[in-house]
Amino acid sequence: MEPFRLPLENGAVTGAHSIPPASSSPIRHRPLIIGLHGGCYDHQYFDAAPKYSASLASEALGVPFITIDRPSYGGTSCVLPIPDGSDFTQESAKLMHHSILPRLWNTFGASNGCNCIVLLSHSLGVMVGVAVAAMHAQDGDPAYPLGGLIASGMGDVQTKATQGNTPSYPMVDDEHALCPVQLKDALMFKPGTCAPEVLAQTERLNAACPIAEIIGFATEWLPVWREQWAPLVKAPVMFALVEEDPFFEADEKEIARCVGAFRNSVRVEGSLLRGAPHCIELSLWAQGWYARCFGFAMECSASFSVAT
Repeated sequence: MEPFRLPLENGAVTGAHSIPPASSSPIRHRPLIIGLHGGCYDHQYFDAAPKYSASLASEALGVPFITIDRPSYGGTSCVLPIPDGSDFTQESAKLMHHSILPRLWNTFGASNGCNCIVLLSHSLGVMVGVAVAAMHAQDGDPAYPLGGLIASGMGDVQTKATQGNTPSYPMVDDEHALCPVQLKDALMFKPGTCAPEVLAQTERLNAACPIAEIIGFATEWLPVWREQWAPLVKAPVMFALVEEDPFFEADEKEIARCVGAFRNSVRVEGSLLRGAPHCIELSLWAQGWYARCFGFAMECSASFSVAT
């Protein structure tokens, strides 16, 4: 993918893109898919290695894909310190909704023949994706069209091993920490679920994570998301959990609980990926998962064109 840096009114957004020409696309309506990485990663998560990159599906289908550094990661504007009465997810979603997504849409979306944005969010990035979709639904005049939301790696009930156990990583500065590489591999992948070439990229893919996000997801997000955020979402949602997730309980019952929270969405579907590890996009399931995500996004784009 090609790296980019776009200035914002008070900062910048950084990432990489795969923008096939509209003439290469076999579909009539195409979305702009934007990847939101999880904690301890950055935009490179969706472009980890040649065979494990979203660019393969992007080029094959002629669908533009962007992967960004979320707020407070990489070169994207920081939302720290968090104002009183707010939290990391809310501040990140505000920056995304009011500044970053409009800028990305104007630069890469409408000018490349897209008709809507579909967010592809993973793990801690799901919190921001859901909050953004909720804010978009409440905005009477949004500055970008949202066609759908894809979420994976963020459940509702923590595993017993992680309940009440806030990870303690080495500090990078007063507000960021970095997960040790060996620990990260052990958490993200069950043996045999990813290729050696991906594990060889772990250090390169490792990114400093805002401590406010690491601490806040269990105390500020999990207790409220099903009642405060998910019911506000109106866009179509594709929600997935993986069987081998070390952080969340993952079974058909949990899928039903999570999917049921999006009760005002025009379309919601859920699935449990048997045998897959936390980081689907870096696993042996990667291209199959990307195929599903791009397929869902194209369906969202077609539905969006009919609805409008």
